[in-house]
Amino acid sequence: MSYTYKVAKRKANRLSYRILGIIFAIVTILQFYLLVRGYAKHPMITGMFMVFLGFYGVYLIRMSFRKQAFDMTYRFDEDGLKVTHRYGEIQYTFDDIEFVTMVIADENMIFYILNVKAGKDVYTIPFTNKKELCETIYEFVNSRIKHPDEDDN
Repeated sequence: MSYTYKVAKRKANRLSYRILGIIFAIVTILQFYLLVRGYAKHPMITGMFMVFLGFYGVYLIRMSFRKQAFDMTYRFDEDGLKVTHRYGEIQYTFDDIEFVTMVIADENMIFYILNVKAGKDVYTIPFTNKKELCETIYEFVNSRIKHPDEDDN
C-alpha cells in the first residue's frame, strides 16, 4: 500500500521573491552611494537600514531557490518516505522519521497540514480539501515510526 501526494508551487511566487530581493539590493546600493557621497542626514540610521534591507534582499533571493519553493512529490510506502523535488530525490526509512503531526486549525477549515521531521529536514505538507487523505497518511506513518515513550521490549 502506498500513498502519493504532489504539492505544486507557482513559478510566479519564486519570480516575485527574486524581483523583490533584487529591488531591495538595488535600493541598498543606492543608499550606500548616497551615504558615501555625504547626502545622508543620519548616517548611522541609514547604515542600519542598508544592512537590514540588503540582508533581507539576499535572503529572499536565496529562499527562492530552496527545494521547498519548487514542486514536491511525497510517496509514502512500506519502505518509508520518498521525497522527489527539483534537485533530486531523498529516501527516508521509518527509522529516519522522528515524528509526524497533523495540524487541524479548525474543523470548518478547508485545509489540513502534515508535519514530518526526517533527519534534519522538516516537511510541511498542505492538504487542501483532502481531509481523508491527510488522516490516512498520518495514521499510516504514525503506526510505523518509533515513538520515544514506547518500551523496546
